[in-house]
Amino acid sequence: MILRVIYESPDGTPFPVEWASAELARDEWRWDQVHNPTPLTPLAQDLIALKRRGMYRGGVQTGRPFNEERMYANGYGFSRSLAEDPASAEVSRTVAALDSRSRIDRLLELWESSYKPETEALTRSLRTWASPGDSLFDLLERFNEIEAAWCRLGELHTLSTGLAAVAMREFEAFCRDAFGEDGSRIAVESVAGMPNMSVASAEALWELSRHALESHFVADILRKCDPDRPLSGLGSLDSAKEGVAFRSLFDQFLETWGQRNESYYEIAYPTWREDPGFVLTTLRAYMDAPAEQSPTVLHLRAVKTREARTKEAMTRLRGSGNADAFLTGQRRAQQHTVLMEDHNYYIDQRAYTTLRTPFLAIGDRLAAEGSLDHARDVFYLHTGEIKDRADYPAGGRPRYQALVEKRRADREAWMHVLPPLTIGGDAREIPVKGTARPASPVAKRSARKSSRPTAIQGLAASAGRFMGTARLILSLDDAGRLSPGDVLVTYATAPPWTPLFAIAGAVVTDAGGPLAHCALVAREYGIPAVVGTGTATAVIKDGMVVTVDGTTGLVTIEE
Repeated sequence: MILRVIYESPDGTPFPVEWASAELARDEWRWDQVHNPTPLTPLAQDLIALKRRGMYRGGVQTGRPFNEERMYANGYGFSRSLAEDPASAEVSRTVAALDSRSRIDRLLELWESSYKPETEALTRSLRTWASPGDSLFDLLERFNEIEAAWCRLGELHTLSTGLAAVAMREFEAFCRDAFGEDGSRIAVESVAGMPNMSVASAEALWELSRHALESHFVADILRKCDPDRPLSGLGSLDSAKEGVAFRSLFDQFLETWGQRNESYYEIAYPTWREDPGFVLTTLRAYMDAPAEQSPTVLHLRAVKTREARTKEAMTRLRGSGNADAFLTGQRRAQQHTVLMEDHNYYIDQRAYTTLRTPFLAIGDRLAAEGSLDHARDVFYLHTGEIKDRADYPAGGRPRYQALVEKRRADREAWMHVLPPLTIGGDAREIPVKGTARPASPVAKRSARKSSRPTAIQGLAASAGRFMGTARLILSLDDAGRLSPGDVLVTYATAPPWTPLFAIAGAVVTDAGGPLAHCALVAREYGIPAVVGTGTATAVIKDGMVVTVDGTTGLVTIEE
């Protein structure tokens, strides 16, 4: 029997949850703000579950099982911790120790020689999975190939990053023991300034902006593009030789870097290659930014910081006998800095967004046979519903469009409601008869109290202090509102957001920790960052002047 419990969102909106059992409702489930800051489509939910199955398998193989379970409520992902059997835990510790001894010093080597090539091969298999002549029946007969490839990519995700994260945590623990309250700062700054794909993509975009500035014709067209229709001016480039040359460079950029979208988990968002609006918006911002704001210059600052922090550590450890241990831990932890961004690029972005190709092919055939109105409606179906289409004779498949429209409307409504941080357990319930979804959208992150705090405490993620105008960027669609020197305030950042770090003077997020994407990239760019505030997007209004202290984790609202 389904148990329906209504919780309260931070802004007072009823948040109904349907539990499959009372046992599930008794445990506390925590909202995954980093990966799931907005409601996911049904297909995205299923694909993430499939990827996590592979990740769990990789965790068991390496002795680091994922002792958690995930569920969705109104499109938002929540997880609970699971207790591990003591006997299984002992086996896991033995396996983990063996895995660490065999791989911890060669994770980058394994990534380059094994994990990345297999990732690229699986990505190519997804891109070429459907042929124009394939019928819907043909595609659904081979649906298991998509599932197997994506599950294996989840496994590669864990193999690539799990032990690297352990190395980083061990290095940070060593530094805290060796340097006291300075330990965490020394640890994270000692592994900054490492080459990675996120920084490389921003450097490539900056280089494209310099090419644009070489031609007054090109620069003028790009600057005059309608902010609401950023692609409107691209066609005008073809009217002059220099415009055609730049358009070729632009297309080359999209070919190399365009298989990305703004989310970790949402497959329904188009890629940069499909809709390069964000690329053009950021390109214009880069054109107006001074040379000292280039990603390369900012990254070199992180390199210098790493060198200074290493020298500081060596000086403080002189004569202690711990200098070699520091260098060993540092070398191992630096793999984490590289692999966190590179696996994000190759697995969480290129491979994941490539799944749009086979699913749009399936959606196209469902639309041709009348089950859907458009191919893109396939994202609002669960995988089970998609596979069920093979059971119907030609011409007899039911229409799914009414279900799709309801789910689309539900998702849009919940997109404007901040979910509770936790549900189940002791989470607050409210005695109201809620509807299936909010009656009408409300302003997301709206505050119930008339008085607002003058400061927000978060986690120190990247050292430094900066005062500037806050810009709430809740989607890459809003990226055009971020000007050089603004403070980027958002839920959490994903790898495709990296180019914005060369524009922002500081970053503040609701979610994340010192080892999350936002913190790592902020250190690479040498800008202050405070993460894990929980309330920044609710408390900080767009246009406020704020001071971000990335050393103490304090964000002060000046006006």
